[in-house]
Order: sequence, then structure tokens, then C-alpha cells
Amino acid sequence: MRFLILLLILLLIPAAQGAVLEISDMKITVHVAEKAHFKYEITLRNLIDKPLVPGVSELRLQKVENPKFLIFPIPIGERRGEVDVENLKAYSGNMNFKSYYEKHGDYSSIYYEIWYPIEPLGERTVVVEFDADIVEKGLLFKSITFPVGSDIEVRNLQISISSDWNLCYREGDAKSIPANHIAFFTAEFSMLPLPSLPTRGYVLFWITVLALALAVLFVIRRL
Repeated sequence: MRFLILLLILLLIPAAQGAVLEISDMKITVHVAEKAHFKYEITLRNLIDKPLVPGVSELRLQKVENPKFLIFPIPIGERRGEVDVENLKAYSGNMNFKSYYEKHGDYSSIYYEIWYPIEPLGERTVVVEFDADIVEKGLLFKSITFPVGSDIEVRNLQISISSDWNLCYREGDAKSIPANHIAFFTAEFSMLPLPSLPTRGYVLFWITVLALALAVLFVIRRL
């Protein structure tokens, strides 16, 4: 489901390296507050017996919002746009990599440059962290939706999403991603102590509102 927010995140490594490089592990940790703090731990594995320099990699972010009635999102229509990013950094151990982001109107790109070689058949773990203004907020619920994909294979994927609010809905359980594919992940949190819901909480909210309105109209017509 993509009703509230689409955080478009595509890890891109130059296509010429697709057959010689893989992501052996990708761990993504997200904490959802007023903004979302992302921490990517990406282990790149050199598949050949020669040193390999990854070069420039990119994360793409895109925000998709639904229209609102007062402060309540409505699951009708959507607007896509660029994402504001703060506190961006990329590093590996004690090495800091150049990182920056650019806005492109309907999406944003995070770039990080790795000009250090990975040893033959070796690995290097790179960490990318940033805060992104992609949380869809309402009175009772807040949520985040983002896809993860790559032009090279992600063999082992781990996703952890947390918040100070109560988790009431989660979707997406991919443990690995083939090259040139995308997996979507959604989490919704509520300030109410709700159990795990079968669908998005804000959708159930509007169903309840409409049901109550119809019930009130029915009672008024019977009077």
C-alpha cells in the first residue's frame, strides 16, 4: 500500500560493476519521530580477484502525500515532491566519505563517494545516516513508506523501524532483493494503544467516520 508517503530509495552502483559487486548485507534502521532518522549499514562484497573501487553511489528519496481534511489524511489522490535532508554523513570505520544531496523537483538524491578500493574477494561496510522529512503525520497516526532496491543483488536484508508511538501496522517482509528489483516497506504508528491492525489505521478511521455518519443520517430519517 502506498496511500500516504512514498520514500523512493534506490541504491545505485555503476552498472558496469553489476557483475563484479554485490551487497552481501544491508541493514536499515529507521526511527520515526517528527522526521525519520535513517541508518544504512551496507556491506559491499568484491566478487573478483582484483581490487575494486565502488565510486559514486546514490540514494533517491521521494515524498508522496495524500490531501488532508483538516489534519486527517484522505486516501484519495497524491502529490509527489522532493525531500529535505539533514545531518547527512557517510563513513566506514574511521574513514569519512564525501556526501551531499540535491533536489530535483519531484525527488531528492543523496550522493556518497567511495574512492577507496575493496580488496580482491573482500568486503567493505559503509554507513550512511541522515534525517529525512518524509513522515506523514496526523492527529492519531503517523506513518512512513519506503522502497529499497538496487541494480545489484542484496543477499541479506534486515529492516528495523521504531517510534515512541505504538506500532499498529507493518507491511513488507523481504529478506533479500534480486538485482533491479524493489521491495516496499510500510510502518504506521498510533498514539493510541492499538493492537496490530489488518490494514492502515487511518483507513479504518475514515471507514468508522463514514459508518457513524450513515448511522446518524439513518436515525434522523427515521425520526
